[in-house]
Amino acid sequence: MVMRTLITIREPGSEPVPIVVDGDRFSDPDDGPIDREIKTGHLFALPGLADCHAHLGLNHVGAMTTITEDEIRANSVTNAWMQIEGGVLLIADKGSSSDVSLEILDAPPTERPIATMAGRIIAPRDGYYPDYGHEVDEEGLVEAVRRASGGRAEWVKIIGDWPRKGRGTVANYGGAALTKAVEVAHAAGRRVAVHTMAPEGIGPAVVAGVDSIEHGLFLSADDLPGLAERGGAWVPTILGAEAIIEMLGADSTGGRLLTDGVGNVRDLLPEAERLGVTILTGTDLAIPHGKVAHEAIRLHELGLSPKAALRAVSTAAFDYLGVEHGFSPGMSADVVFFADDPNDHLETLLEPRVVIRSGHWVLA
Repeated sequence: MVMRTLITIREPGSEPVPIVVDGDRFSDPDDGPIDREIKTGHLFALPGLADCHAHLGLNHVGAMTTITEDEIRANSVTNAWMQIEGGVLLIADKGSSSDVSLEILDAPPTERPIATMAGRIIAPRDGYYPDYGHEVDEEGLVEAVRRASGGRAEWVKIIGDWPRKGRGTVANYGGAALTKAVEVAHAAGRRVAVHTMAPEGIGPAVVAGVDSIEHGLFLSADDLPGLAERGGAWVPTILGAEAIIEMLGADSTGGRLLTDGVGNVRDLLPEAERLGVTILTGTDLAIPHGKVAHEAIRLHELGLSPKAALRAVSTAAFDYLGVEHGFSPGMSADVVFFADDPNDHLETLLEPRVVIRSGHWVLA
């Protein structure tokens, strides 16, 4: 028998309203008898946090070249639950070394966030971690994207630049090849995300009109209006870049490059907000699964307003990914409650007080 539980939803900036958790959906309090009431009117509600550069199959970068498919499967289950416990009810997983990462989509909704995913990452042989993902040169890129667009992945992930020994950072694919690849993916109803952390890779990605710029440390002010106009997304993953700087050393060649990139992001964020660029948050293995709120806080420290930082880690992602969200009868019973208004205290996002996923009470 389904229990009807009355709760109160108080969204930031809105008046409290009663709603019933009725199975895996919300329903009207007048639709039937109330079995119990849980007091939530003193808390602030969001439809969930969002991690838009997740890798559920991995726990840390060091495992990328040695991980097995069975480990990817096991990690995906564990990390999906960690996301939910952290109040993250929406993820965009940006790829793995194998399409087995997509198997988490078969898990019940109560055991994973809403997920939109890339499968096997695409890069040239010397353009990413060795033997990781699908390795193709520029001539094979379009066909690789065509194959990736024929499966259940909603995203195609391409590595746009990578450092080569003795050469510095090199663009993996030219603008013409990337443009054709994007056209093929879009024709199949897929989105394209491109990793670019260096000046060499950003130009081809922007020219190609990719859907999401991952990292994008060297976007320019001239790139922002076009990105905003076409509805593209930017996922800076600043904490990831700063973790790499710490690993390489701030005085190393790579450390100095990425430090310049972080400074560039600091300069661009206010203008990107003003133009309406869709800025999103992602963990990218730099912080634990479920802790994406740390990235929102860091983006605010670098120049985003609290309101924009909150949107980046919540509703902007739902809107961008086309995921219905809200607290009306008939909608999925997904809600996360926090102690304070996150517009005033972004830090409150680090400690959800109540999490309900598809009607299942995770924290209460």
